[in-house]
Amino acid sequence: MIVAVAALLASAPACRRGAAPATIASVRVADGALAEPLREAGLDAASLEAAARAALGDAGFRFADGERSYRARVDVLGVRLAPDGFAGSAPRVEIAIELQLAPTHPDAGELVRETSTATATLTARSPREAWRTAFGAAAADAAKGLALGFAAEAKPLDALLADLGSGDARVRDHAIRVLADRRSPEAVPALLERLRDGDPEIVQRAVGALAQIGDRRAVGPLIEVAQGGDPALTARVARIVGDIGGPEAEGYLLTLEAGHPDPAVRRAAREALADLSARAEASGSAVSAKMRAP
Repeated sequence: MIVAVAALLASAPACRRGAAPATIASVRVADGALAEPLREAGLDAASLEAAARAALGDAGFRFADGERSYRARVDVLGVRLAPDGFAGSAPRVEIAIELQLAPTHPDAGELVRETSTATATLTARSPREAWRTAFGAAAADAAKGLALGFAAEAKPLDALLADLGSGDARVRDHAIRVLADRRSPEAVPALLERLRDGDPEIVQRAVGALAQIGDRRAVGPLIEVAQGGDPALTARVARIVGDIGGPEAEGYLLTLEAGHPDPAVRRAAREALADLSARAEASGSAVSAKMRAP
């Protein structure tokens, strides 16, 4: 069962996502969307609405009417009662949510989302209090993540590069996303460092960012990331370095196509080589035509 909390978020007329957290025009809970454990605990739409509103407000979102808006929806992805893990410890309630912002105007920004999981113990609490605490904590964490995303898009390059070294994985993640969108070659050395990040999700995000930027300095480090990795990652890297191109990429793809044990990887390498060849042929034809031109 999904719990949906929708908020209409409006930004200033000339602003896109990035200038500041958007303005909230209204918050509501979708009819009939309460998950059974939450309903059994006595929670209702009004209590979830209040928790969502408080979370967004604490994260810096303001409440006012506006012409351009986002629709925010927080979905409960899962709820469960976790048994006590140790003798004498209290059982816990756990709730996972996704907070999503979708623009209502094509110029307002892009769809963004954050997920979060929070728990609360049942010690000296009623089920209602425990579920409300867990929901509020998850909503607060997700709203904070969205606010970080808005802040990241407003930052200059040097601030984003500094964020790549943050101890908060979510700050690093948002910085990588923005740098990827900007396709900034100056960010390549710092993004290469994130290929050694201790968080596997950050590594995957950095791989994607380097793919979007398409700088040949990334080919060697990307190949290293794929060494000994799972076939899915190797196939992904094969396609990426094929798109980037260059002699190093071509040599790597030839090696994969000839000897990698996984057929999906060999296929990815073969397709990437075909694309490389097609681009080279098209480029050669264009050069020849230019030389023949009077």
